[in-house]
Amino acid sequence: MNYIKTKVDELVKKYKTNNPFELADFLGITAVNWDFPSEIKGIYQYEKRNKFIYLNKQLTYSESLYVCGHEIGHAILHTKINCTFLKQYTLLSTNKLENEANLFSSYLLIPDETLKQYEGYSIEQIAAIFCIPSELLIIR
Repeated sequence: MNYIKTKVDELVKKYKTNNPFELADFLGITAVNWDFPSEIKGIYQYEKRNKFIYLNKQLTYSESLYVCGHEIGHAILHTKINCTFLKQYTLLSTNKLENEANLFSSYLLIPDETLKQYEGYSIEQIAAIFCIPSELLIIR
């Protein structure tokens, strides 16, 4: 999975941001809020060489950051595969594509240098500080 970290590092260095919304904009990915049932957090769609991310408008800002990061992971790693982020399954998924998108989001939102500053903290504490699910840290 080192290639995922390398890809994230390249993107952050090139565009000088780890904010998923800014990154989506730089990459030409249209991100929009959508009225979904609560069990759907987001969807990545590839249509006629255009990339779209649909985020559940009920998400908090913190949730929308990691979901957008996850969907950008799909856009970068699985460009032509349409994917849905389901609330109850995706973070604990055994699906390779979902796990890769989660790892992408984890590296994007919390770079290694930042994570090192919190040595000695528990995973739950770090997750609370950054307002992300602890599962995004566990997979690293």
